Amino acid sequence: MSTPLFTASRRLLRPPFRELLRQIFSRFPPSAVYVLVCLGTGLAGLLALYALAIVFALCLVGTGFLLLPTALRALRRFAEFHRRQVSRQLRVGVATHYRLPEEGAPPGAPSLRDPAVRKDLVWLLAHSVPGTLTCVAALSACGRAVNWLSAPVWWRLAPRERGSIIMITVDSWPKAIGAMAFGVGYAVAAAAVLSLLARLHALGSRRLLTARARVPLAQRVKHLSVTRAEALDAHDAELRRIERDLHDGAQAGIVAVSLRLGLIRRALKNRPEQVPEMVEATQQLTQQALDSLRQLVRGIYPPVLIDRGLVDAVRALAALSAVPTRIDIDERAAPLRAPAAVEAAAYFVISETMTNIAKHSGADSALVWLRITERGISLRVEDNGRGGASERAGSGIMGVRRRVAAFDGSTELTSPPGGPTVLRVEIPCGS
Repeated sequence: MSTPLFTASRRLLRPPFRELLRQIFSRFPPSAVYVLVCLGTGLAGLLALYALAIVFALCLVGTGFLLLPTALRALRRFAEFHRRQVSRQLRVGVATHYRLPEEGAPPGAPSLRDPAVRKDLVWLLAHSVPGTLTCVAALSACGRAVNWLSAPVWWRLAPRERGSIIMITVDSWPKAIGAMAFGVGYAVAAAAVLSLLARLHALGSRRLLTARARVPLAQRVKHLSVTRAEALDAHDAELRRIERDLHDGAQAGIVAVSLRLGLIRRALKNRPEQVPEMVEATQQLTQQALDSLRQLVRGIYPPVLIDRGLVDAVRALAALSAVPTRIDIDERAAPLRAPAAVEAAAYFVISETMTNIAKHSGADSALVWLRITERGISLRVEDNGRGGASERAGSGIMGVRRRVAAFDGSTELTSPPGGPTVLRVEIPCGS
């Protein structure tokens, strides 16, 4: 005969409840890391708010305008760091399109007239004050759960007269064990609350950190004209490369095979004993020409993209890379397929960047971060090399930028001396 307690226990162990527990505790570790990071950046944000307030105050007397670009650039890097944290927490790309630099301004120069910069300021205020309080509340709930679970330890170690350390008066072992049992349920609730607060914090941050800069029409037309011209130049260079590879590779091999076949026909009449050796040499030439043609086809459009998609193609690139490479890909996005031209552009961007890392960076590790959504493809390639990469140094970044610009995408390279080097690319699917 079953007791009410046994019946209730069986209900709790039903598959839906077990699945709920599994989801709660699987989300708890990344959510806890996110909350801890946000607590640290929130406290740092308070200091940044004070520093920005001082800079804005100095702008009233004129001297602050010298410090304002540096302060806004530091704010942008701070916001970019948090965008990466939000991306890991929500498993979606978070990108803001900053306004293009004005005529005569240095590349990447921030301006308060940029809506994206103003949204970064609003995010800093929200992240530093209510965001920090949210993180403190989430961690406080977990701290109380630990307090309840450790009731027998406190009862054993603390003096008897201080038994109210866990919000109830623990003056006996039954109460201590009962408090620990209650703490199990409290811990489950605290884990769920922390995960929920972390997600709400990330969703709010994503909304504040996502902005599309309103670009003046004339500047936009000029930018599109330049990018389209660069795309045509890149296309023309690609056609010349294919023609050169065909002429020097497959065509030369086929000509050599044709000459060998002529020699074999003459040898059949005059020196038939040499024919087997000549046939074997001709077969080797044919295989070399075929390999050259296959390599050329892979350079035009890799077959792995058609057969298995971008995700598996990137995994193959990472496996074949000379530099040990980690990949961070949202598994839920694996079935998503972007347009073929967009996938090919993303694939060649990653391939070119990894080649540059192997040749020039001196790195011993790299990371490829990839997110595919219905709106586009977001990717980031990082390495821990010597840094100092630039478009003028012939590092291949100009070709990457032109390829991405053909789809009205954005490319951002950060490579200070000493590293690390980070390349961020956004390729929309709707262009």
